[in-house]
Amino acid sequence: MFRVMIVGCGGIAPAHIEGYLHAEEGVHITHLADQNTERAKALIQKYELRDVVAIADYRDGLACVDVVSVCTPPGLHCEVAVAALESGCHVLLEKPMAPSLAACDAMIAAAEKQGRLLSVVAQSRYISSIRNVIDMVRSGEYGRSLYTRIHSVWYRGESYYHLDWRGRWEVEGGGCTLNHSIHHIDLLLWAKGMPSCVRAFMTNLSHHNSEEEDFSSAMLRYADGSVAEITSSLICHSEQQSLTFQMEKAGLAIPFQAFASRARENGFPETDEAQIAAAIADYESRPKLALENHDGQVQNFLRAITAREPLMVTAQDGRNSIELITGIYQSAIQEREVCFPIAQDSAYYTDAWRAHAPHFFEKTTEVAAFQDTTITSFKDKF
Repeated sequence: MFRVMIVGCGGIAPAHIEGYLHAEEGVHITHLADQNTERAKALIQKYELRDVVAIADYRDGLACVDVVSVCTPPGLHCEVAVAALESGCHVLLEKPMAPSLAACDAMIAAAEKQGRLLSVVAQSRYISSIRNVIDMVRSGEYGRSLYTRIHSVWYRGESYYHLDWRGRWEVEGGGCTLNHSIHHIDLLLWAKGMPSCVRAFMTNLSHHNSEEEDFSSAMLRYADGSVAEITSSLICHSEQQSLTFQMEKAGLAIPFQAFASRARENGFPETDEAQIAAAIADYESRPKLALENHDGQVQNFLRAITAREPLMVTAQDGRNSIELITGIYQSAIQEREVCFPIAQDSAYYTDAWRAHAPHFFEKTTEVAAFQDTTITSFKDKF
């Protein structure tokens, strides 16, 4: 029986609670930790949790649990995760892993020293329609991936940044690139791996209560000569997410689409119906996951602890996303191409660069918490 503590009882905590409640493994949530214990008590009541303690300081529960889910703002991830790992707990971190590569490496080192599992949430890997397309891209059956386009486009109103910790470079860590596009950036890295270099631009188009960006655009170059494009924004009313992989033999997209062309004698295209039909049949033949989103990831995490199955999202996966995002910020700020890896002697390896990051606007309005904590679900996106 896994004894579980969830640290941080904001908008994402219910997804973790439900994940543990739906897991087929033996689980008992024993502690909910939040500086505002009323939020913890409200979740206990909402989910009718029994024998659960609401505590203000997570450290008071570490000796009593085996697994810790960290659902705090990103700037607190390292402190909580390292303390939990040093206490002998396995740790599941909400995305983003941490605001800096230095913090990522500190957590990885603590996990390795203690021999404990550290994983980072990437719930979009646990959506059947997404996973099956990524598997098709990685299979090699459609040739080399030549050009990938990521549209990680969201809508957030001005009030989104009224929350006191959002919109501050040195607290939240970044805007849409870090905290929203990380879902799609993880999928890009899962499909293609780390690029060699990035060239990026960012701005704030519409959120006047935030120092950070609400729009960025980046072009990536890979060692094999292929390229990728990432657009991140918080101004798109439709929130039409899309990932498109232009392969040698066909194009594959999420939400799922297949398209293929063959050249006529003069080089102009005609539709390759046979290749499209084959790709559609391939996609439709692939199995669906029994549990999706956070439910699927939580179950995989618990089973990986007991070595029943391999861990799908490793700490290194989480770090890779942070390295690419850091490179995007560095390129946008310095107005130059940035190549990977980012060296440990760089200011961009630590949080130091955020003290000098551009302030698109200054924070003028803030609240400690929202009464409405409902957030966007990936369940309706793909």
